[in-house]
Amino acid sequence: MSDKNFIKNITSKDIELSKNTILNMIKSVSLDDFRELCEKSDFIFPFLKERIVKDFVKLINKEDLKAVFEFSKIYCSDFEDLIVNSLLKFASEDLTDEILNILENGTQEQKAYCVLYFSHIQDTLSLEYLNKYSYSDFEPLKINCAQTLSKFGDKTVYNEMKNIILNSDDDFKKMSAFSYISAYKGNDAIDFIVNNMSNSPLKVQIASCMLDFNDLDSFKNLEQYKIIQIFSTLIEGYPEDISLETIGYYRILDFVKLINSYNTQFAKNSLILAREKFREFCENDIYTYDLDKNTKLYLSDINNYFKSLKLDTKGLSEELKEYNSDRYNLALGVIKELNLKEYSNILVSGLHFLNEENIAKTAVVLKELQSNNLIPVEILNNIQNENIKALVKSLIN
Repeated sequence: MSDKNFIKNITSKDIELSKNTILNMIKSVSLDDFRELCEKSDFIFPFLKERIVKDFVKLINKEDLKAVFEFSKIYCSDFEDLIVNSLLKFASEDLTDEILNILENGTQEQKAYCVLYFSHIQDTLSLEYLNKYSYSDFEPLKINCAQTLSKFGDKTVYNEMKNIILNSDDDFKKMSAFSYISAYKGNDAIDFIVNNMSNSPLKVQIASCMLDFNDLDSFKNLEQYKIIQIFSTLIEGYPEDISLETIGYYRILDFVKLINSYNTQFAKNSLILAREKFREFCENDIYTYDLDKNTKLYLSDINNYFKSLKLDTKGLSEELKEYNSDRYNLALGVIKELNLKEYSNILVSGLHFLNEENIAKTAVVLKELQSNNLIPVEILNNIQNENIKALVKSLIN
């Protein structure tokens, strides 16, 4: 029977009470307790989760492995280390054989944990399963296979995922492949993702997924413009596609400081748009009322840092000559955000160099600047897509 005070006791400041609660869960093989721990995970402070995992692994004995295998029937990413490190504590040939058997016959939740065992115990007999389960519909199993195969240096599925991204017309299949490559990690993976995410309608999700597995330090070998591209895509996603609760995890302030060090107009444009967005977040309670205290403080730190920056638009005209690129789109965004009507003539003069999509974007901005009367009717001849042509035509006075 589950202890009604289980969560209170396992997270208690009384370390001995917490350890006794863990030990009782182990000895009684209480799946109900472990399930509750997983279900309440989002409400437990990270340092407490780390303490629980550490103490669990210390307290587990070899004869208690049956509890570990029982708990492995419930998957929880926050407690992966609890299961995997417990298995590693007693790693042996016999245990490896038992885990291989689970890869063959276990539940998908058990398999998701067990594949991570082989990221440490690199038994080549697991490779068949790792490659097979890389196509699992159970996302944790697929992702954990990617991470483990990366440790092996096996790129069979990794390369197939690249082919899906390059050749598939299915955006959701491509998103799944992007997730896999993100979890595989490495400079090649990051570079490939950045090179291929711009044209996807799911680019925000792709960028955030990449950062779920690869932090800012992983980008040190990327060119500056690619780092700006990742940052700008993330900022574009807040708050509709990405929760503001992630700003600390994604180290947005460190991103801002890094990009500010570049001192180019492209970098400044990305920061101007981010500055305006974060100012809005801080000035409107609708964005922050349900954020935790630490996130609110971090949000305030970002906003205050932006206030200390001097971000000019002196190089904006040159950026507008980078037609159909991320540089053009950021410059266009700055003009729209700051209502810079003085750039209307430059925008109009560049219309003939733009692709259809950017003609439409620029026409919309000209409308917002009340300069749509400057759009030449002849630009419609450059547009084949009837929907885009109808939109632009509706904007022309």
